[in-house]
Amino acid sequence: MTAPAGTVRAAAAPLPPLAAPGPAPRPDVATLTADSGLRVVAARGGAVPLVELRLVIPFDGGPAPVGATAELLAATLLGGTRAHGRAALDDRLAEAGAQLTARIDPERLVLSGSAPADGLPRLLDVLADSLTGPAFTAADLAEQRARLRQRIDVARRLPKNAVREALLLRCYGAHPLTRETPGSALVAAVEDAAVRELARERLVPRGATLVVVGSADPARTAELAARALAGWRSERTATAPTAPGPVRGTGLGLLPRPGARQAQVRLAAAALPRTDPGYEALLLANLVLGGYFSSRLVAELRERRGWVYHAQSTVEEHSAGDALAVIGFDTDTRTAGAALRAARDELAGIAGPHPPTDREIEDARSYAAGITAVSLSGQRGLAHFLLTLETAGLDHHWLPEHLDRLRAVGPDAVRAAAARHFAPDRFTGVLAGDPGALTAEDLAAFPESAVPEAAVPEPAVPEAAGTGS
Repeated sequence: MTAPAGTVRAAAAPLPPLAAPGPAPRPDVATLTADSGLRVVAARGGAVPLVELRLVIPFDGGPAPVGATAELLAATLLGGTRAHGRAALDDRLAEAGAQLTARIDPERLVLSGSAPADGLPRLLDVLADSLTGPAFTAADLAEQRARLRQRIDVARRLPKNAVREALLLRCYGAHPLTRETPGSALVAAVEDAAVRELARERLVPRGATLVVVGSADPARTAELAARALAGWRSERTATAPTAPGPVRGTGLGLLPRPGARQAQVRLAAAALPRTDPGYEALLLANLVLGGYFSSRLVAELRERRGWVYHAQSTVEEHSAGDALAVIGFDTDTRTAGAALRAARDELAGIAGPHPPTDREIEDARSYAAGITAVSLSGQRGLAHFLLTLETAGLDHHWLPEHLDRLRAVGPDAVRAAAARHFAPDRFTGVLAGDPGALTAEDLAAFPESAVPEAAVPEPAVPEAAGTGS
């Protein structure tokens, strides 16, 4: 209700202090390694009687033609088996209220499924059928090849995908990590026999991990899953991705987009994976810089200047042990230069004369603990987290240790992490925009080094859809 004119509005009462975080959660988890070499991780989580399933198979992207073949493999893996066609698989999942999808990137093939708790046996049955007897029919390969090329063509028109891959190219050169999707022409050239052969070589249980999260007893769930996939066997071992090596390149590259009214900015520097003892200090420093809405980048670029809708800094990890600190924001081309200079000033400040304050660090600490608790409160978040740990070579014991370290890391360690990792001269980056609207001054925030036009790869394609309810 609006107060009458002349009414003195009472000052708002100050917010109470945040409560101290509770004890670190210790997930109820059971693990086993099947005779086939498959690692099974089962956990109890979530209050709703649902189950989430994730199967990850290490899958080195290799040369570009291999990446194209792998993309088509993921698009057709759930398209039917020797015993059941695509429609029959869809019906079997629908009867159980379940769904199953596949996606692939240059590091892994991931099968994701969900179902009501009593639908887990059916979900596992469809998964086992798809892994042991995929049909890869000529008709389905032709249909999915055409659909995949259409998705690539659509993705090519999205600036965020082009600038993403240009950034990875500056960081890693010719490493498979830079090819988050193949070119359309490479997909068109993939032969049916190549997909079947790649599946025989790479679709193997040894080195793969299955994560299942539900409300049932974890030990029984792990045994159920292992029995369901007992027929999935191979003498081969999954092909792990190769390490990309140190981040290469310095300065800012221009990705020309003539006539564009918006500019996309992406900056990256080498960071620490969660296996490093300094990870927690870096995590808090990153939150202060741009890791959540109360960060410095958001305060400066959005709240104070009004130049961006959103600005963010994240720590991206790769399964080979590499990690990147990535800063990103979009802005009007006319404000791109000023926004770049402001971002550089924020990096220089947090790494130098204006390190994270005690209050900023405590706020980031509370946020990190809270968002972790929220993300682990349901089956989906817990499944994702356990999969992330397994991919990094860790297990569920890392979680309470991580939260304990978050509480214990001191302000000096956070400030040292900011100084070490966020100095502006450590960053390489890409500015995508209209070169006619950008000036030398705009690009001077970071030393200019043009991106060769021929070296900019095609952008990423959205997740490959599998069969579902």
